[in-house]
Amino acid sequence: MQPVSLPASTLPSSAASSALVFERAALLECLMDDEELAGKVIAGFLDDMPGQIEKLRRCLDVSDAPGAERQAHLLKGAAATVGGEALRALAGEMEKAGRTGDLASVAAGMDDLELQFLRLKEAMTREG
Repeated sequence: MQPVSLPASTLPSSAASSALVFERAALLECLMDDEELAGKVIAGFLDDMPGQIEKLRRCLDVSDAPGAERQAHLLKGAAATVGGEALRALAGEMEKAGRTGDLASVAAGMDDLELQFLRLKEAMTREG
């Protein structure tokens, strides 16, 4: 299967603009082409991610820059694990902003983060 990408003009950030939404081949490579396991990993990711995004939002609500950095890092890693490159790139930008205490930039990325998650979910569902 071909990687799913969106036109650059529909992606929210500079790092995400050149990244694919979902690289199924990369996920399968990590899982030694085990389609059943890939399905389980994707289902777990899709189930867990909304709560993880909410945890990042709660860090912002209480002005917890180290917590926001840590949560963005977790989101970045989860996205990377499943081949969600655009989401990974955006979470990485948010992690850097959190590291410098720039919570305004992290907050500004929240809508884009949720949008990238929805795009990834759609791509995973379509290809799953």
